[in-house]
This record gives sequence, C-alpha cells and structure tokens, in this order.
Amino acid sequence: MLINRKVQARLLKRNIRYSMIDGMFYAIMLGATIPYLGLYILRFNGPPELVNLITAVQPTVTCIFTLLGTAYANSFQRKKILLIPPSIAVRLLILVIAFVPFLPANIHAWAFFTLWGIFYIPSSYCGLTWSPMMCNIVPEEKQGRFFGVRNALTGFTTLLGTSFTGIALSRFPFLPAFTGTFIISFLCTAVSFYYLAKHVEPVDWEPGEDRTKVRSNNSRLFQLDLAGNLQPFLDPEYGRIFSLCCLAVFIFHIGYSMAIPLFTLRQIQQLGFSNSTVSTITILSGLTAFVGSYAGGYISDHWGFRYALLFSTTLALFPPLIWALSSRFIWLILASMLWGFSGNAYMICFSYMVLRMSPFKNRSRFVGMNTVIGNLAGALGPLISMLLVKFPNINIQGALICATAIMGAGVTIAYDLVRKTSI
Repeated sequence: MLINRKVQARLLKRNIRYSMIDGMFYAIMLGATIPYLGLYILRFNGPPELVNLITAVQPTVTCIFTLLGTAYANSFQRKKILLIPPSIAVRLLILVIAFVPFLPANIHAWAFFTLWGIFYIPSSYCGLTWSPMMCNIVPEEKQGRFFGVRNALTGFTTLLGTSFTGIALSRFPFLPAFTGTFIISFLCTAVSFYYLAKHVEPVDWEPGEDRTKVRSNNSRLFQLDLAGNLQPFLDPEYGRIFSLCCLAVFIFHIGYSMAIPLFTLRQIQQLGFSNSTVSTITILSGLTAFVGSYAGGYISDHWGFRYALLFSTTLALFPPLIWALSSRFIWLILASMLWGFSGNAYMICFSYMVLRMSPFKNRSRFVGMNTVIGNLAGALGPLISMLLVKFPNINIQGALICATAIMGAGVTIAYDLVRKTSI
C-alpha cells in the first residue's frame, strides 16, 4: 500500500483538528493520574518500594507486549483498523480503576498497582499503531511542528488534569477524590475516543494489489518474532543511525527514569511535603512542559531531531542535581519547572524521530523497537534507584546524583549523534 497524497492534502486540516482534540482530552486523564502514581500508592498505605515498582510497571509491561505485538501490528497495512479495539479497552480500564476504593482496604495499593499494569497491555498496541497512522496522515516536512504543537496543547490540558487532581486531593478525603478523579478521567477519554475514531487514514492500494487484503501476513496477536524485531537494526539504509539513536536514548532514559520516583520520595519522605505542596510542584512543572513540547517540535523541524535531543537531554541534567544538593523551596520549584520543560522536549525526540528513519512498510517494527528500548530503560531505572536508596551512604540524594551521571553518559552519545548524522 502507499500514501495517497491527494487524499492526504484534502483531509489534512480535518485530521489534524481531530488529532488535537483527541490528544487534549486524553491528556487530561494523563495529567490526573501519572504525576500522582507514587502519591496514590503511599496514600493507599502501600510500601515505599511500590512507588518504584509502579513507575517501573509501565515500561516493563509496554516492553514485553510491544515485543509480542510488533509482528501483529506491522502486518496491518492500514493502522486505524487495529488502533480502535485496544483504545476502547484502555478507556474501560480507567473506569474499572475508579472503583478500587470499594475493594477491601488491605488490598487497595496492590489492586491499583495490578490494574495500572494491565492498563498498559492494550496501551502497547495503541502505541504500535497510532504513531505510524499519524505519520501517514501528516506529511514528513510538517511532522515536527505537528507533534510539537499537539504536545504543547496536550501539555496544557495535562496541566488542567494535574491541577484538578491537586485541588481534589487538597479539599476532599482521599478515597472519594481518587474515585471522582478517575471517573472524570474516563469521561474525558470517551470524548477523546470519539475524535480518534473520526480520523481518516490516507492509505491506498498500489496498482495490482489485492484490495481484499487488510493485512500483509497472518501474524498472531502475541508472537515473539525475534528475527523480524531485529530488522530495524540491520536495515541497510537506516540501521546504523537507528542503532546509535537507540543507544543514546537507552542510556539517558535509565537515569531519567531513576529520577522520577526519587523526586516523589524526597518530597514526601525526606522533606515531609503535604498533598497540596506536592500538587503545587507538579502543576508548576506542568506549566513549562507544554512549552518544552513546542520548543522541541520547532527545533526538530528547523535544525533536526538530533539537535532537539542534545538540547533537551543536556538541560535535563540539572534538576536531579538541584534536588539532591538543595532543600530551598525556590530552587526545588525552579528545578521542577526545568524538568518539565526539558523532559517534554526530550519526549518529542524519543517518541517521533524514529518516524524520520523508518520505511513505510516496516514502520511498526521501527516504532516497536524504539518503544522497547525506551521502556526497557524505563523499567531498569526505578529498580536501580530502589536498590540504591537502601544503601545508607547513598540514600535518595546519592541516587539522584547517580541518575545525573548516567544521564550524562547518554548526553555524550547524543552529541556523537549530532556529529555523525543528519536527521
């Protein structure tokens, strides 16, 4: 199959509008949940180790099911037909999680942890298909700006979700606030799904191609196709640059994901911040996140993704150091805002530069392996930080310094990527 350029041009504005609205409503749920995962666990009286584990469960589950699902997703010539069923499952799981407080109190933390892990199984299949679908919808020369603007808008609504949850946690008892937050999140994702389903993918049949074929082969829903999954690294045209990019992301992302649960533990366990203070820090971090998304997209289109990657990862080195070495509230606030800015600019590169170095007919495999690399690092980071904080001479602050050092190693490879490539 091939992209029908006439259909692409005719439907582009409408598809972009649908995608912006879809992303903005879905991001409300993300803002209401992900920044508070550690807080939810601790308020459910879960052990501190579970804070690290719930940070690690997302990349672990995503990594496993991306490996198992890549062949299946790549077999679909049109991506939307696969995207819809797991998108429905994702939204229904958000509704199920809302009723965790109705379970026995002694299993609240573990029930939330388990359901949150299951949530990422259908989410993995969404990730394997949404990016390739949008790459078909948006022309290559406009992708950086599109993803940057979309992430900036979703960053704004993520902040709305974060702010709403912060207010709810500050003014209401925890259990009803939790349930209300997730029910509203479900309603927002339902609106998101409506606009997701309205997308039109401008993909058409090649001359002589069998128009009855939806898929290119009969890959199973869960299939570990190791040889096929390794194809992106061996691709004669894109393999070398893809491998270097994955190496930079893998090393940097270990340190990046180490720092995320450490921020929560330092705020609550060491500094004794209240729910409202944690919410304030999270909201201020979100204020700069959508600016980082726009900046990352702009730099990607004008200078290339490699410069956006180097710029964002370098800036991200400073927040963990500040949180490790200072307890002054103003410095912690500034560091959190810089973390939001640099982190979202980095995520633009991590998520979308793979689309610039992947062929149309094998795109889901490239996206899948990029996702596996990032999520494998994302799973290792929290586990490493969980072990480091148990050493009395390292503790939380020492673990933050270790995270910075690992991130720095990734930055050096990103610099090498700038020198040797032209994406």
